[in-house]
Amino acid sequence: MNLDWTDIRRRAEAGEGVTEAEALAMTALTGEALAPVFATAGAVRREIKGNFVNTCGISNAKSGRCAEACSFCSQSAHFNTDAPKYTLKSADSMVAEAHEAHACGVREFSLVASGRAMTNPAELAVVKDAVGRIRAETGMQTCASLGLMPEAALSELKDAGLQAVHHNLETARSFHGNIVSTHTYDEEVDTVRAAKKLGLYTCCGGIFGMGESWAQRVELALELRALDVDSVPLNFLNPRPGTPLEDRKDLSAEDCLKIIAVFRLILPTKDLIVCGGRAVNLGERQDEIFRVGANGVMMGNYLTTAGRAADLDLDMLEKEGLVIRPPPHKPHSASLRPSVRAEGTDSTGLA
Repeated sequence: MNLDWTDIRRRAEAGEGVTEAEALAMTALTGEALAPVFATAGAVRREIKGNFVNTCGISNAKSGRCAEACSFCSQSAHFNTDAPKYTLKSADSMVAEAHEAHACGVREFSLVASGRAMTNPAELAVVKDAVGRIRAETGMQTCASLGLMPEAALSELKDAGLQAVHHNLETARSFHGNIVSTHTYDEEVDTVRAAKKLGLYTCCGGIFGMGESWAQRVELALELRALDVDSVPLNFLNPRPGTPLEDRKDLSAEDCLKIIAVFRLILPTKDLIVCGGRAVNLGERQDEIFRVGANGVMMGNYLTTAGRAADLDLDMLEKEGLVIRPPPHKPHSASLRPSVRAEGTDSTGLA
């Protein structure tokens, strides 16, 4: 298939994503033939997102003992791993972690809990307390990732100050059964739809390198486009010992960059946040993620693996001429270096 890059860029900058056939044609390209894919995706990112980047951080607020069987996850009780196991942290602990993240340049902070869904009233009360305090004390956008949440519980959290819900689809519908055996794809989708119905900002993406095909990666992007999610976290598998995927190492740095670029051209107006597995899979090429379409990055540690030092990420942003988008309610502290600190607040009030 001949790809008209001028037309693709024109359409993408107008908010129109590429077709499935165009996306599949891009995924077949390798090596030097990828240059126009990367260049076009980078140009679209600059046109639509400017030089601002979204930064997010997380608290692993409740870890391990999860009854769900997701083949990539070291927190599943179905697998013998060395992932930490503990009950829900106190609100004080979560708020303290949020303050630390904010001081390092994070603009959105998410409370992540293992388990099928957090519906226990006592646990919800702790999370609501933490959410309200994080929003009031730091000004960061507040987010939670609590599993297959029903609308009623999400509504309670919204009333407490929650602004965003994170829930990944993980992979394409056609591959989901190979990865998750304890809940359905429709249950994943229903959680995202419940959040959207309440007017919450939706952060929904997946993990790559689990054995899925390039066609299934495109399928996931098209599903996310149909759901009209706001932000798409892109994770690259860092195989965990003891999980069924512990020996799978499918991704090259070029693969990761191609995924980012193709997702940008399918989802030109959405926030693309590069999250777990970037150091392991991209190595010295991490700074290229913005040149091929990403406009966000997770900072700090991940759920069960360590991230890299905040200074290295700030160095990366500075080198690329990027600045952190202001959090919704008040600017980052003056401790952040001026070259990566955006002054003022986000007038939209959300990401």
